Amino acid sequence: MKRRFLSLIAMVALCGATFAQTSALNVGYCQGEYNSTGSSAFSTSEADTWVSQAIYLPAETMGLYSGNSITQIHAALGSALNIDSLQVWLRSDLDGENLAQGVISKNTANKMAKGWNLVDLDEPYLVPADVDGMYVGLSFHQTKLSVGLSILSPDVVAPQEGALFLKLGSDAEWEDHHEDGTACIEAMIDGESLPQYNLTLTSLASQPTYVIKKHKLKLTASVRNQATVTISAFDAQCQIDGSDDVYTARIEQPIAYGEEKVISFEIDPACITTDNPAERTVTVTIANLVEGEDENPADNVMSATFAVVEEDFTRRVLIEEFTTEKCPNCLAMATKLHSFLEMDGYADKVTVLCHHSAYYTDWLTITADNSYLWLFNMGGSTFAPALMIDRLSSDYTSNQAEGSPIFFPSSAQEIANAVDRRIEDIALVSVNIEAEPADDDGGVNVKVSGKRVNESFTVNPARIVVALVEDSIAAHSQAGGTSDYRHMHVNRAYNSTWGEEIEWDGDQYSYECQFTLGATYVRDQLSIVAYIWDYDENSVSNCEVCNSDLLKYSDFRGISGITEIRSQEAVTPIAYYTIDGIQLSAPRSGLNIVRYSDGSTRKLLIK
Repeated sequence: MKRRFLSLIAMVALCGATFAQTSALNVGYCQGEYNSTGSSAFSTSEADTWVSQAIYLPAETMGLYSGNSITQIHAALGSALNIDSLQVWLRSDLDGENLAQGVISKNTANKMAKGWNLVDLDEPYLVPADVDGMYVGLSFHQTKLSVGLSILSPDVVAPQEGALFLKLGSDAEWEDHHEDGTACIEAMIDGESLPQYNLTLTSLASQPTYVIKKHKLKLTASVRNQATVTISAFDAQCQIDGSDDVYTARIEQPIAYGEEKVISFEIDPACITTDNPAERTVTVTIANLVEGEDENPADNVMSATFAVVEEDFTRRVLIEEFTTEKCPNCLAMATKLHSFLEMDGYADKVTVLCHHSAYYTDWLTITADNSYLWLFNMGGSTFAPALMIDRLSSDYTSNQAEGSPIFFPSSAQEIANAVDRRIEDIALVSVNIEAEPADDDGGVNVKVSGKRVNESFTVNPARIVVALVEDSIAAHSQAGGTSDYRHMHVNRAYNSTWGEEIEWDGDQYSYECQFTLGATYVRDQLSIVAYIWDYDENSVSNCEVCNSDLLKYSDFRGISGITEIRSQEAVTPIAYYTIDGIQLSAPRSGLNIVRYSDGSTRKLLIK
């Protein structure tokens, strides 16, 4: 669907119960933003030449402003260096005559400068009733190479037809570059009959997968008020391809003139059944504005696609921490993790693993911990502490470098916020662990099984990793910690560093492995962790963990309650710790790690 979305800034005065237009609407595609840095990609090294850029406003847009006048043009420069004159203009054709124009320079009363320049037209241009489409442009004269064009990247403003035309030199040809960015130029339209009611749907996203059994499709949209009156409420009308049913969400969220808001809502598209295609399209239309009929309904419609599955599975989020005994800052991260795990409901929603690497190594480092430094994806740079959340590189699970899953939270709440958002993502594979001690008491047998909803839940062949994990290990010499510091979530062993490809029986799988238990391992503190992930050896960004599970030693088959009686003598508590190894002066409400006089450690829940 071809769309054009125009940004505007409206300035009005409220007089009693009516709106009096006292200024203007700025109409363009850049949403009032500009790029303060020019780019050599949009420049020419030619001296003594004119460089130009323009946007195109189609007839259906210009028709909204008939009877009003274009009086000024907002034109941004990424740099004013080596530019001696800036001209703005209106044209019906890119190579045609100017319908109106204005000029400024460093010598005019209105000085030319880097950033926004508000340029008066020599004569206001009255928009006629039968107006055609129009180009709004700027041209600057450069004495030598200049990076004067201000262009927003597609990451800032989504590409839109008509948003960028370039002519890089007096003798060059005009070229359409709207896929490469958005020109920072706007027409200021003034008058007594400006549009009052005009919402624009500027973006639409659906949750990637709709689960039929959940009866819930979440949609997120950006809506901008392109006219002078604040809109207090409106409808989002939704239709699924192939169905005439309309699912309506009432949006009661005021949007003022020139304001853009993100709205989220849910519908239950009952028309989708297991007999339908696995990919569908939803079309959303903005309608029924409370204040009045939308004056430009053409920009109120967008579509988004989503996959369809019959069911999904409970997601358990995998949190991985890079930490070492040589890292004095790791205590602060351990405290954040501990505080997060103590929040209501999270202990059973996440799995935590600690890799003893990234800031040197220590006596708990195993080979896999060093191998996982590849996941930093920062040109070889690593550090501790650092977290990963399902190894996902996204705007909410990574904040250290583009294409890296490394996450450095400022608080326990920030961890919780990221986990909450991740749990919303549908899990398309299940992970269930069973384990029992080996007959010779020298190890543990593990079986992991589950199912997938379809073959395409990963891009690459799905892999399974199984790990043996131990809690409450006494530190040797933790930087910044006391002699009683305890390490939690420590990786003791793996079935395979990068996992093994799953062998599927239809959509079912079953995987078995065995671990040998070291003589120093405290059985009560052991767990088995398993996760399935999408491993791409050539791209860290394609290594998402799909789901995980954790099984504590006390839940192994054949184990009940306390698994060992270490002495017939009286055993008494001698120290208490948080679940992340920080010593307490006394037990406190919640989960405590208790060290006893016989050397054993156990978990104690105090209500």
